[in-house]
Amino acid sequence: MKKEIEIIVKDGDNEYQCKVRRPDVATLSRVNKLAKADEVLAAQELLKGCWISGDTEIQNDAYLLMAAVGKMGSLQEGVTAEIKNS
Repeated sequence: MKKEIEIIVKDGDNEYQCKVRRPDVATLSRVNKLAKADEVLAAQELLKGCWISGDTEIQNDAYLLMAAVGKMGSLQEGVTAEIKNS
């Protein structure tokens, strides 16, 4: 289970990278509130709240940002839950 990932976004011949971590509860709360009114601002908040390092073009270009956020779902891979009746 990965708690940090590196994302590579390609735009034509240009390549950008960033490293992000899993969102904390406060970030998820802000993102969920924003998503009700504006999904793009919610995506921006998600990336900002999880950002570790990388090319700032990803944060400033809407298309690069949306491509990066689209890959952040892989932070959930390996996380499972189950119900066990006693």
